[in-house]
Amino acid sequence: MRLINSPYAMLLVAQRLEGPFNIESVMEPIDVKISEAIMNMQDNSVQVSYRVFQGCGQPKPSGMGGRSTRGVSDVFNARFRPYSPEERPTTAAGTSLDRLVIDIKEKLKLFKKLWSNLPEDICQPHRVTAGNATDDDQCWNGHTKGRYFPEVMKDGLTNQVNNPEVGVDITRPDTFIRQQIMALRVMTNKLKNAYNGNDIYFQDSSDEGSGSGSGSGCTEACVTEFDFASTEAPVVGADRSGSGPVEDSAAATHPAPSAALLASLALSVLALHRLWR
Repeated sequence: MRLINSPYAMLLVAQRLEGPFNIESVMEPIDVKISEAIMNMQDNSVQVSYRVFQGCGQPKPSGMGGRSTRGVSDVFNARFRPYSPEERPTTAAGTSLDRLVIDIKEKLKLFKKLWSNLPEDICQPHRVTAGNATDDDQCWNGHTKGRYFPEVMKDGLTNQVNNPEVGVDITRPDTFIRQQIMALRVMTNKLKNAYNGNDIYFQDSSDEGSGSGSGSGCTEACVTEFDFASTEAPVVGADRSGSGPVEDSAAATHPAPSAALLASLALSVLALHRLWR
């Protein structure tokens, strides 16, 4: 419930579509900006040409006197299509992005605390039950219309152990519910990354939490490419040429490396040698 009632990530993303971040307010005057840039360049054509010739040198004549010049209309007709405001979709609410963002924010605020406030709202007038709101006998107690006599439990999974209305075993969490919680957290992280201007699959290492794993997506039964199934070589005893017990203890302390480990080291050295070349 705390995860659901936390500040909606969609509201944060909606804020990025308002004001100076609105894509419509950015793209709508772009034609005027381009026209102003062209006029500014024409007004300063002498200075611009001087700096271009100074940096790039004087242009050489091409010697193509017979080259035909194309009109401006031909170039633009081949690459661009004239803008027609009438082609924009028209609805009763308008086509402005601001209207859509405001509408979405208002709807999200209505549903923000829907589930946590449901027990209090169910007995309010003009909601679910009719009659006086202070009359508890007109409410639904879970079995019939009447007063609710058992003790009202607090929010949270652990507080539902003594709740007669909820059949839940806190020692065995529901796998389906856990999957839904994980999916909700993944979607929330994507929206927060979009709000912060990061890639939606960006993983923030500053998030609180703990865990273990290689991150390769494999389970414990999966062998990754860096997990070498190596076994220690048996300790070879002293030969019969009279070597002392010191050699035996050294061999027992430092077992011989496996062939897979030696092969991996050789491949690593070869790769580094190619990079240095």
